[in-house]
Amino acid sequence: MKKEHLVRFHQQNILAAAEKLFSEKGVCQTTMDDISRAAEYSKSTIYVYFHSKDEIYNYIIHSYMCSLRDTLRDCIRENPDFESRYFAVCNRLCSLYAGKPIYFTSILGYISVDEQTLAESEILRRIYDVGEEINDILTACFEQGIREKYLRQDLSILPAVFTLWASLGSLIPMAYEKETYIENRMGMKRPDFLQYGFRLLLTSLKKED
Repeated sequence: MKKEHLVRFHQQNILAAAEKLFSEKGVCQTTMDDISRAAEYSKSTIYVYFHSKDEIYNYIIHSYMCSLRDTLRDCIRENPDFESRYFAVCNRLCSLYAGKPIYFTSILGYISVDEQTLAESEILRRIYDVGEEINDILTACFEQGIREKYLRQDLSILPAVFTLWASLGSLIPMAYEKETYIENRMGMKRPDFLQYGFRLLLTSLKKED
């Protein structure tokens, strides 16, 4: 037990140093030598705990995905109906992007489903598993929305969840990256544009009055 605690301690030190460097320099520009110096470990020691920079990055992504999963559970638990849950999720995703834009695409994006890859990499398996938990949370939310007769009864739930997730994953970064254009061309502040987009997406899911 003491050895496991020591391993976690060293891993967390390395991950903290790497995350700081990724935010300051970018992931591609950061090297294992940089991480070694920042964490104050020899490079050979870094390789005792992580096989590569990609593995370090994946551990960080897994951590944020776990936080996102917990945040989504809070959104569902704390809000009484589908519409309030929906906007709570959208706004939490905006906060996630604002705080950690360099990880946002990876958190919401591609997850390996290759069984051999998942069998060979513990962290990729953990990322896959928490991704499935997130899908299950959103699926349950949609099912509740249908039972509440708020959502269309003909929705194919999992495709609808994936379509919404893909839409939010594109809309939110675009609103931040093109903020000046949106304000100059459309006369809308970023939050107003995002709320308009969220409302438009919701309209495609709602049961007609």
